[in-house]
Amino acid sequence: MTRVTPSGTVRITLPAGSVDRLAGWAGFARRNAVPLAALVLLVLQLWWRAEVVSLAYFKDDDFDYAARAVENGLSWDYLTRVHYGQFMPVGFALAWLTTRAAPYSWGFAAGTGLVLFTLSGVAVYRMLVVLFGRRPAVLVPLAVYLFVPFTLPALTWWSAALNVAPLLLAIPMAISEHVLHLRTGRRLHAVLATVWILVGLGSFLKAVALPLLLFALTAAYFSAGWRDALRRHAFAWSLYGSALAVWAVVYVIGARTTHDMTGWPSLSDGVGFVKRLLFDTFVPSLLGGPWRWFSGLDKAVAAPPALLVWTALAVAVLLLVVTVRHRRHGGRAWALLFGYLLVADVVPVYYGRVHVLGAFEGMETRYVSDAAPVLALAIGLALLPLRGEAEPYRRILSREALSGAGGLLLGGFVVGSLASINLFSSYLGNPGTYAYLGHARNALRAAPADAVILDRLAPGEIVKLSDTTYDMTSHVVAPLATAARRETLWHPAPSADALVFNDRGDLVRAEVLGERVKALGGCFPSAGSDVTIPVPPTRGSVVRVGYSSSSEQQVILYVGDRAYTVRIHEGLGRILIPARPAQVRFAAPPAGVCFGDVTAGDPVAT
Repeated sequence: MTRVTPSGTVRITLPAGSVDRLAGWAGFARRNAVPLAALVLLVLQLWWRAEVVSLAYFKDDDFDYAARAVENGLSWDYLTRVHYGQFMPVGFALAWLTTRAAPYSWGFAAGTGLVLFTLSGVAVYRMLVVLFGRRPAVLVPLAVYLFVPFTLPALTWWSAALNVAPLLLAIPMAISEHVLHLRTGRRLHAVLATVWILVGLGSFLKAVALPLLLFALTAAYFSAGWRDALRRHAFAWSLYGSALAVWAVVYVIGARTTHDMTGWPSLSDGVGFVKRLLFDTFVPSLLGGPWRWFSGLDKAVAAPPALLVWTALAVAVLLLVVTVRHRRHGGRAWALLFGYLLVADVVPVYYGRVHVLGAFEGMETRYVSDAAPVLALAIGLALLPLRGEAEPYRRILSREALSGAGGLLLGGFVVGSLASINLFSSYLGNPGTYAYLGHARNALRAAPADAVILDRLAPGEIVKLSDTTYDMTSHVVAPLATAARRETLWHPAPSADALVFNDRGDLVRAEVLGERVKALGGCFPSAGSDVTIPVPPTRGSVVRVGYSSSSEQQVILYVGDRAYTVRIHEGLGRILIPARPAQVRFAAPPAGVCFGDVTAGDPVAT
C-alpha cells in the first residue's frame, strides 16, 4: 500500500507476507553468497564459450572419428583402439553416441563439450570448497579456471574436446574424493577417486600424471613427507596403482596395431619446445595471454608479443616470491603445478610430436589445456589456508594490500582473456566444409536408391590428406547416409551410370582420369563367346571400359571370379568398374555391342 504522509513524503507499506518472503530470500542469498556467485560465473562462462564455439566447425580428425562411429558398433575393439598414441574409450563412446544421434551437427557435438566443461567447472568449485571451505576467496581460482584462454580452443575442435573435456572433469573430481578419503578415512572415497582416475585414463594419455599428482598433494600437505604418505594411505595407492596397471595392459595391447609416431627430438628442438610451451604459452595465461595468435589458423597456435611475455614472467616471479614468503608451504603449490606440467604436458609431446614438427609445437595451447584444474589448485594452495590448517601464513598481508593487488591482477587477467579469445574467435569458421557437407546431405537424400557412387579423395580444403582411407568421400559422407547407402558407398558395383561427389559436395556423372588404351580394329576381339580386355598396369582405383551399343541391354562382366550384371544404354557409353583387376571379361556380349577402349585411373567429377 502507498500513502502520502502529512510531511509530504511517500511511504510504501508491503503486505506482511511479502516482507517475510523478501527477508527469506535475502537471508538465503547471504547464507549462500559464495555458491550463488560461483553459479553466476558458471553461467557467464557458458554464455561466453558458447558464443565463441558456435563459430567453429568440424575439421581434420573429426571426420575420422565420425566415420568410425557409424562404421562400428559400440564394441570393445572400437572403444580400445589406440589412435596415434591416444587411448580414449571415453572419447570414442562420446563420438559414437554423438554421431549416431546427430551426424555432423556442430551444435550438438560442440554443446556436449560445453556441458562437460561446465560440469568440470562445478567439479573445480567442489574441489576448492573441499580443500579450503566455502569462503569467498575460492572464487578467485575458480574464475581463473573458467576464463583462462587456453582451455577454450580445445572446445572448438571436436576431436580435441573428446580428449580434454572428460579429463578436465576427472581431475578435480579425483582430487576431491582423494582429499575426502585422507580426511575421513572412508574407503568409498578412495574407490570413487579410482573411478575418476579410470575416467581420466580412458580419455587422455595425460591422465597418467593424475595418481602422481594425488601422491604429491598428499605428501606436501597431508603427511609428514613422502614415506609417511606411502605408509598411512597404502590402500589408496594400491587402488590407484592397480588402475594404472590395468590401463597399461590394455593400452599396450591396443598400441600393437597402431602406427608408431614416437621418437626423440634433437636437443635444440627439445629445449626450444619446453621453453615455448612453458614460458611463451603457459605463463602468459596468468595475464590472460597469449593476446595474439598466428593469423589464419584456428588451432590456437599462440604468438604472444615479447614485451607481454616478459611482463607475464615478471608477474609470475613476483607472485612466486610473495606467496613463498607469506604462505607457509606456498612453494609446494607451484612445485605441484610445475611437476604436473612436466609429466603430463611436456614429456608426452616431447617424445611423441616434437621430433616431427620441431620446437614450434610448444606454441600449441591445447597441449596445456588439461593443466587448468591444477592451475586453480595451485593458486588456491598458494593463497588460501586448508580447512583446519594451523598457522597457514608466515606473515599476514593487510586486507587493503591483498584486495588492491589481487583485484588488479584478476582484472588484468579477465581483460586479457577476453581480448585473447575475441581475437581467436575471428579466425574460427569453416564455411567451405559447412557448405560441402550440406550439399552432400542433400545429394544423398535425392539420389536414387540404386545409384552407384564411386569413391575419391575428398577436397584437401575439407579433409587433410591421411595415411588411412578416412580422407575418401565414402568415409567423409558416411555419417550422412543410411545404413544401406553406406554399404554401397564402401562397396560400389560396376555401373554405366556411376556418380561421384564433386568438390562442392554435389553428385555428378563420374569419369576416369588415367591411361587410355584403344582396341586395335575398333573393338576388342572375342575369345570364343567372351570378350577379354587387358587392363593397363597403371595406378588407380577404377577401370573404365568404353562401349557402343545398338540398343539398351544388359551385359555380364567378370572381375576376377565375381560376376556383375550391368545395364548399358544405346549409343556410346562407358562402364566404370571400381577395382584394379589384371583383366575384365565380358561373358557372351549380345550382338551390336562393341567394347572399344579401356582406361585405368581414378574417378573424377565431370
